[in-house]
Amino acid sequence: MKHHFILILALFLTILSACQKDFLKKFPLDSPSDATFFSNKDELTMAINGAYTGLWWESSSVPYRMYIDAATDIAWSRGDYANVQTVQSGQFTPDAAIFSNTWSSMYNGISKCNNILQNMRRAKDVVSPDFFMQIQAQALFLRSDYYFYLIELFGDVPWVSTMLPLDSAFLGKTAKKEIVQHLYNDLDFAAANLPVSWSGNDAGRATKGAALTLKSRLALNEGDYQVAADAAKAVMDLNIYSINNSYKDLFHYAGAASKEIILKLPYLTGVRTNIIPQIEGPRSAPGYSILVPAQTLVDMYQCTDGKPIDESPLYDPSNPFNNRDPRLDQSIIRPGVWFNNYLFQTHPDSTQTYQNKGGTIVRVGNLEVTNAYATFTGYLWLKYLDVADLPSNVTSSQINFILMRYAEVLLTYAEAKIELNQLDQSVINAINLVRGRASVNMPLVTLGMSQEELRGIVRYERTIELADEGFRLFDIRRWKYAEHVMPGNVYGRRTKAHWYDSVVPQIDQYGHSNYPNANELFKVISVNTFDASKNYLWPIPQKEIDVNKNLKQNPNY
Repeated sequence: MKHHFILILALFLTILSACQKDFLKKFPLDSPSDATFFSNKDELTMAINGAYTGLWWESSSVPYRMYIDAATDIAWSRGDYANVQTVQSGQFTPDAAIFSNTWSSMYNGISKCNNILQNMRRAKDVVSPDFFMQIQAQALFLRSDYYFYLIELFGDVPWVSTMLPLDSAFLGKTAKKEIVQHLYNDLDFAAANLPVSWSGNDAGRATKGAALTLKSRLALNEGDYQVAADAAKAVMDLNIYSINNSYKDLFHYAGAASKEIILKLPYLTGVRTNIIPQIEGPRSAPGYSILVPAQTLVDMYQCTDGKPIDESPLYDPSNPFNNRDPRLDQSIIRPGVWFNNYLFQTHPDSTQTYQNKGGTIVRVGNLEVTNAYATFTGYLWLKYLDVADLPSNVTSSQINFILMRYAEVLLTYAEAKIELNQLDQSVINAINLVRGRASVNMPLVTLGMSQEELRGIVRYERTIELADEGFRLFDIRRWKYAEHVMPGNVYGRRTKAHWYDSVVPQIDQYGHSNYPNANELFKVISVNTFDASKNYLWPIPQKEIDVNKNLKQNPNY
């Protein structure tokens, strides 16, 4: 199985080699202190590889970006892993570990980048100008990515662009808008000096497309729609990315080399692996069924005619998964499908199910019902859950996590142009490339649709297309949906008494399903609140405020 693993191979294999020579004892990668460090090509390479490690922003070997989706309305996390159920509930304090872990992880990455940018001049005369500029461009890209998460989660934060002496380390906040302008400039430099693609041992590093994608993502969140549209269009004009024919394969090993991927978080046995199959997998995998899709998300998938389930004549509440957007079955394991040679069933009476043993169907015990910690919602993620990892590699998966892909760029371009009311054919084409993916083939949009119609479609596409990839929190904040979609009960499996009730929920303007008797139909697995006066930002970690008197807490915390 071939993958491009430069981000870990270049980092860890170089470090392992250096460790054998006792090199890192003299030049520690995290905090080089010798005045001669960064003085040659090898040391610059080691340093920039170290700066990439912040992309592996993880909790228990699972990308935090997956957990962040479970802090929203479309997913759920059992047991408050990574504190996301606490965040989702709205009942949190600034002491929650997720806030301090995020803050320290991002600033640790920023510090590594600043160290390179401040000291790399020592090697300027001994490396080629192109290499020098590419190191600088990568450092600026990575620093921008780390700042993106800080400002989009916390708002105003300290802007640090140099290595600070201890007596100057306690900075106050810098206005978010000011930081954004710094990042636009840095990403422009990165895009101008990074190659369109890398080859050989450098394959997998940040590219021109990655820098432009990050700029478009940032600008969209900030409401700088022309900037977002221009940056996204620049990615499109590179003509090197394309939509993968199979949506399902894109998130499995079969899609590892897809031309849709702009930047990914790679994993490799013996270097760095993840436990995504254990966190997402069924009990029979054996998995823990911790991160799971919410009923709300399942109900959001439209019918194949492009209409929500409360409007489409194709929707049959007694067969609710028929005639649905194909991405439902390519993203989610739901009752009645075969997965890993087991028939996935969640009805409380289904204490036994069926297993395909080499072509012979046999009845076996059903852990998805009898185990107390089987999925609480009755669904599982299929995204990033490849049967090749089951059962042996549930805690040592090599499945890559996609950080940036072309579908996001197309939807960013479309949303930005729609908000600018520039409803031309390029907007239609961008949306249709995503909806028209060979394995999806949802009804195409046409020129002449209103701004409001297209806005609804692109918001639907972002919700469905990018689910389980870490975008939902930023989207519902940008659209000002959060106070409408977050509060209320989180519904789990249907109750036994009402399992087969044929009920069609009403889908509201935010895409949420509303059942007339929801508390009877479903088990309530948690309750969310959302205070719009403060919860549009995370609180500054309390321990940061305790040690830095110049740092003020976000409003109303």
